[in-house]
Amino acid sequence: MGLNHPHQAQYSGVQQKDDDDDYHPHLPVSSSSRTQANDDHQPSEDEEAQLLSTEDYIEQFELDDNTDTSSPPIVTTKHSKSNSKSRLSPIYRLFTFLSGSSHPHRQTLTPFLLPSIQSLPRLTLERLLSHPWQRAALLSIGILLWLTILSVSLVQSKGTLLYSDGEGGGEVVRHLDCVSTFWGPGNECGVDGERCKPFGNVSFAFRCPADCRQVQVLNPRWVGGQEVVYKPWVIGGGDNGDGSVVGDVTAAGTETTEMGTETRVYRGDSFICQAAMHAGVISDSKGGCGVVKLVGEYYSFFGGEGGEGISSLGFDSYFPMGFTIHPALTGPGKCPQMEMKTARSLAPTILLTFLVSLLTTSATTLWFTSFIAVFAHVGLISDPPNVSGPSNTILPQLISILFERLLPATFTSAVLFWTCSRSTNLRAIPPSANLEKTVLWLGSLWIGALSNFTLESWIPLSRLSAHDLSHQPGAVAALVAIVAVLCVTIAYQAYSFWLEGRVPPYLALYGVLLAGIAVGAVISVTGLGALELRIHHYVLALLLLPLTSIQTRPALAYQGLLLGLFINGIARWGFDSVIQTAEALRGDDGLLGSSFVPLVDGQPLVYLSEALVETPELWSIAFKWKGINETIETLVPQIHEKGREEAERLWGLSVMVNDVERHRSFFAEEALEDQVFRWERDPRVVMTPEYFRFAFLGEDGRSLDYSGAGTWFGNGTWSSGPGFY
Repeated sequence: MGLNHPHQAQYSGVQQKDDDDDYHPHLPVSSSSRTQANDDHQPSEDEEAQLLSTEDYIEQFELDDNTDTSSPPIVTTKHSKSNSKSRLSPIYRLFTFLSGSSHPHRQTLTPFLLPSIQSLPRLTLERLLSHPWQRAALLSIGILLWLTILSVSLVQSKGTLLYSDGEGGGEVVRHLDCVSTFWGPGNECGVDGERCKPFGNVSFAFRCPADCRQVQVLNPRWVGGQEVVYKPWVIGGGDNGDGSVVGDVTAAGTETTEMGTETRVYRGDSFICQAAMHAGVISDSKGGCGVVKLVGEYYSFFGGEGGEGISSLGFDSYFPMGFTIHPALTGPGKCPQMEMKTARSLAPTILLTFLVSLLTTSATTLWFTSFIAVFAHVGLISDPPNVSGPSNTILPQLISILFERLLPATFTSAVLFWTCSRSTNLRAIPPSANLEKTVLWLGSLWIGALSNFTLESWIPLSRLSAHDLSHQPGAVAALVAIVAVLCVTIAYQAYSFWLEGRVPPYLALYGVLLAGIAVGAVISVTGLGALELRIHHYVLALLLLPLTSIQTRPALAYQGLLLGLFINGIARWGFDSVIQTAEALRGDDGLLGSSFVPLVDGQPLVYLSEALVETPELWSIAFKWKGINETIETLVPQIHEKGREEAERLWGLSVMVNDVERHRSFFAEEALEDQVFRWERDPRVVMTPEYFRFAFLGEDGRSLDYSGAGTWFGNGTWSSGPGFY
């Protein structure tokens, strides 16, 4: 077989026509192609699809690599293939398979039920408002009406609120968040709590948001001799078993309410809003207002069940600060309800997005209207950032944070829309499927945006960290279930892309993304620069959204859900980095994850005076510690190299007694092995246990992890508890 034109494309699978109309180079074709060619030379719709460069054809004919372009090509059959070609064949076949179906086709969503009914609202609107500017004006009016309702609701629930006790005038009510407290974790309050004074004779009116019951401490904290994690942080407020007063006030006597009944007393570091729910003053669904009063030092905080199903913790010793909760009447006689689910907050935003989805076929209008409206709702009402302070400052704070996060989030949303939805998902949906689009895409978006109510409440996995997986009940099972669902979902989406022949570019994209995650994982595992990888749920949404750029019903639902999770993550927490320092991940009250704590040198020295009633001496207990080098050598199996690095940055020693820092010393003034801590008590006054814990101080004066608690009982005996060295 010869060709007169050497530069002409050879074996293209389509007949090449020369300037000479009578010349047609003879090309071998399959039997099906030959049959069609003989059928009066009539073109068919599948003629171009029947390419000759398929695998069967390539196996039959192959050009020799040494073919001279000036001479006819040498044709070899599949029986004379080279060994090199045989070795490359599996790779080529894999690439051919990943390239997609042999008959790729674009998937489209056709109406499942009653297309005429689904398109009726849109057609009716177009008949009533035939010009585009009229429909744009209607949308503008709807948005202005929504903004008005939202503004009124915000002013009523989060605006300035005055408290009056009936004597005229009024004070500005303080707005608290769900984790507001008088006493910070660890040694934040300083030695003897100097930074958290006053301890008593203070009262003020407060307002709590809704939905605080589900808040838990995610990092371990100590209450006396017990470690607490993944529980509400309320200490005290119970009774002593017979319904009598819950403790004894050392200075002021028994606290009573205006009605003469005994009052629940809570330890000063309890979450105030959860304590108010436990006391029955406010509800979880609506939030509410109350008055808190500090009562100073308090003994024996009994735990027990309270309002909203909250179980408080007990503490059988003394603490320098206690408080009580009382009902409050504010404004025109009541505290405004702050319930997220009220018609004046959630319903207007749902109604706006529902009508836009049902009445328009514009993907741009639906995407950005829904994104901005839902983002504002999450950031201001359903899951706002934690802010506290006088009520006249709360709304400005929230609006400032909202716009700080909304502008970059909107830009990111525009990129997502352009790449994932503009031409392949929302925009291509026929008008006769508007109702299905609303249910699948918009409904899933709301589920994701309200994930603090719809998902987090039944998924026992707060953070994807090693500590949470090993300690939070049900976390491992939840992670396995989530991974299984993700695998099935990704497999189905990959198959859908394979049917359209779009797999290779997405393999390249996710190859780059996975490489980035691998680099972050290596940094986290090796501890380079004390950085750790953190996949926030907004990051997970960004990673998975490209897989939804296909027009199927599951893809619609996945895209709405992931966009809602992105909105919730950014509106609530902002753009947290995927590579964070261990301190940022730990938060204000988290453990460092180090076992590097001071080691007591032998047993503490206990001195008990003679039991003389007339003139008893103070009882005392003294501690002495091993030196830094000896401590390092003893704890090498626990601290590893990370602990050795920490040892080089230690400045001093901190001692906790009953969860209050009572002593602080610095190594620049006295070496650790030369220091002695002596604690005294009056056995006539203190007849309860006292709990001792020790920690090193870092460069900023903040303590590292404290040891487990050792107990000095009321009868003078000593016991070293778990984790006490």
